[in-house]
Amino acid sequence: MIETYRWSGGEEHMLRFGETHADQIIVIQPLFEEANRTRHMLVNVMRELDAHGIGSVLPDLPGMGESMTPLAEVELQDWRKALGACAERLKQSHERIITLSLRGGALLDDTANAHFHWRCAPETGQRLVRDLMRTRLTGGSDSETDETLVLAGNKVRKSLIDALAEASSSTPPVLRTVRLETDQAASDAKIAGSPLWRRSEPGDDPALQSAIINDVRQWVLTCAAS
Repeated sequence: MIETYRWSGGEEHMLRFGETHADQIIVIQPLFEEANRTRHMLVNVMRELDAHGIGSVLPDLPGMGESMTPLAEVELQDWRKALGACAERLKQSHERIITLSLRGGALLDDTANAHFHWRCAPETGQRLVRDLMRTRLTGGSDSETDETLVLAGNKVRKSLIDALAEASSSTPPVLRTVRLETDQAASDAKIAGSPLWRRSEPGDDPALQSAIINDVRQWVLTCAAS
């Protein structure tokens, strides 16, 4: 079901499953084009969690998804403010809020002030910006200004990129981090699957989807029992 939430900069859409369930997860997508490549899988994850008694919302952040806010007008703090407003709305009717973040979404999950945090393949802002700069349009100076860049076909503020390069994820008290089996970075668990966020087009990976669903279910049960 599509709903909306309001933040100081306006109104944004959010996809919602299982509104009446006690446990509610805020799904925080990867940033920029990685969100498009993984959204279908994340929606499938939300739908399956709903079938197991776990509710979730996937908010469109300003400048992303179906947002009416131009990405070229967005600052990093706008994403944080919007996510915080979405979380506050959920807290009005639910006592236990959990975040599920993927990749660059982990840089924002502390804004939700949730009770528990689950992260998949979290990435640093510096590494994300490095990858983004590789997509900078060759000869795209006609579309760029002193304040904006063109990355992966999207005009973005230089100040957003600068802030993102300096961003790092927090270390909340109750945190679980999972990574792909091919990722050597530290984590609480390794899961099977391929990095959908690296593909050139949106796609599916049943192994990754199933691994996320199973791990999140067990994590929520563990949190609920604590």
